[in-house]
Amino acid sequence: MLVNFLTDGAFYPDFYLKIKSGENEHIYVCEKVNTFATSVYCTGKALPVGQVLQFFIISLNEEVVLAQGNFPIIGIALAGPGIFLSPTPTDTPDATPSPSYPSYPGSRP
Repeated sequence: MLVNFLTDGAFYPDFYLKIKSGENEHIYVCEKVNTFATSVYCTGKALPVGQVLQFFIISLNEEVVLAQGNFPIIGIALAGPGIFLSPTPTDTPDATPSPSYPSYPGSRP
C-alpha cells in the first residue's frame, strides 16, 4: 500500500507511519520525494478498503508521535497496462495517419 503526504519540508522531521488495524500494527517506511521534502510517500502492507484505521506519524529520531487520526481507506488507484506507453514510430514520418473508427455490429467500414 502507498500513502502520500504533503508536508512543509523545511519544518517537518523524518518520520515513519504506523497503521493500526484492530489489534494489528503495521509499519510503513517513508521517503521524501524531492530535496524540499514537500511530498513524502510511505509504503507497506496492503490493507482492505472500507475499514477505519488508526494512523500514527512518528518521528524517526525521537520516536515522538507527530500526528495521529482515524481514517477510512476509501479508494484505490491502480495503474493498468498501456497507460505509460509511448507512441510507436512510423516508417514514414511525413505520412499523415488515417483516422480509425470503432466498428459496431451492422456498421460499414
